[in-house]
Amino acid sequence: MPKTIHPNTTDRWPESGTTMLLARREDHCSSLGPGVRAVLWLQGCCFRCPGCVATEMLPFRGGSSVSVEALADELIALDDIEGLTFSGGEPFMQATALVALIDRVQSRRDLSIMSYSGFTLAEIRAAAEPDQLKLLERLDLLVDGRYRANQHVTLLWRGSRNQNVHFLSDRHVHLSNSIGQITVSLDVTIDEDGSFGWAGIPPRGFRQAFERGMADRGVSHSTTGGLK
Repeated sequence: MPKTIHPNTTDRWPESGTTMLLARREDHCSSLGPGVRAVLWLQGCCFRCPGCVATEMLPFRGGSSVSVEALADELIALDDIEGLTFSGGEPFMQATALVALIDRVQSRRDLSIMSYSGFTLAEIRAAAEPDQLKLLERLDLLVDGRYRANQHVTLLWRGSRNQNVHFLSDRHVHLSNSIGQITVSLDVTIDEDGSFGWAGIPPRGFRQAFERGMADRGVSHSTTGGLK
């Protein structure tokens, strides 16, 4: 058996090809990958990066247990998206479910697949479990590496300078010259109940300022970002 890249953790979400623990879903996002994409934030992460913008997604509890089959059918029905992006949390901690999801979706739709991971590509290749390697094989793009607050920068799709974009297929390789761009890219949404949410790679301190500003105006909000 390959050496696991999972640290010892007693609260790890049990791997399943039929359900996943989901923190959030956004059906139309243009800031976390090429084109308009559906983004899934997986609940639970083995890392505790100082300055993490989504600390509510770290525990392997909370979120919602969702059916892979039902979720795949809903994503397939989104005919105006180019691909799927996985963030979190740590997607590679739920690789079995993501492999099942990708296979079900791609049996009917040719969508591009992108994932964030706090693990580096080298760590995954050297010490991954079988389903984690299967997940890697199915990706067109991987953004890897822990978030480093002391290297914070708003690069395309990344929040710290140490993180890298890996083109694992030829699908988006034409964008390779753009990944060094300094850019702030955020999607702000208004839900049916009037609450605000955002997704993307924010500048330093954005979440705190956003939540404070919304609270001062008496507006509810649901926030998460694309950083690890």
